[in-house]
Amino acid sequence: MGGKTNRYRLVYHYYNGNKKTFSLDFEDGSHRNKFALTEIDAFTSNFSNEEELAKAISLVFPGYEKGYFTIEYNSGGHLNALELVFNDMNFIRKLATENLREALVPKSSITLYMNWFLNKIEKDPEFLTFIFSRRYTNSYFINVLSKYLMLKNSDEKDAQNSLWEAKASLIREFKRYKTIRGLEVGRHNYELIKQNKKIVRNPSELTELERAKIEYNLNHPKKVEKRKRPKKSNVIDGQLPLFDASPYTDTSIVENKRLKR
Repeated sequence: MGGKTNRYRLVYHYYNGNKKTFSLDFEDGSHRNKFALTEIDAFTSNFSNEEELAKAISLVFPGYEKGYFTIEYNSGGHLNALELVFNDMNFIRKLATENLREALVPKSSITLYMNWFLNKIEKDPEFLTFIFSRRYTNSYFINVLSKYLMLKNSDEKDAQNSLWEAKASLIREFKRYKTIRGLEVGRHNYELIKQNKKIVRNPSELTELERAKIEYNLNHPKKVEKRKRPKKSNVIDGQLPLFDASPYTDTSIVENKRLKR
């Protein structure tokens, strides 16, 4: 799918203030630096953390050192950032891989998760407060969910008659990959906090200066001379490949490559 689906960038921010946008050049002359969110997630979820991801990419595209990754996209004239998902988020990894390059997922893929989520917020209201306060979802989803919960818990006859429509709207929201991804990232971070573990820096907490610099660079790209890059393998239909993490994380393979140089 094209259009707004391919609007996400995998961006590496150096601690010195510079940045590097991940991109791919193809033999037919085409160039891509924007991808579907499912493509990026299916790729990054092969790895256990940012360090491992940066090390893997650097084997093919050098220069990913002393910084951190974000996923960035423009919406309503504003630059937004998302944190990455890694291989400890099995549900999102599976959902992204099975729905590569899609913005919507089948109802059959999310029904069990939606039921789990509704049961979770009923038993643990603090979890819902965490999701809303940390902006893991948008206001539209909040309104749809709030309406469903209000009707579900109402004894009014008219409310019960409208419940089916409210549930249908909620299902449509859960079918949006980005929505369910945000909820799952929130769940993951909520569990880390409950275990007194540290959450990786949230990209949505960028300072105004950082945000302004990112927006300026996006809107005023530097013209650079195209360079021929080595032929890339495993490119699926001209899209971002799903990397097998083992060649990049197996130290014996890396050492053998170095000896051959």
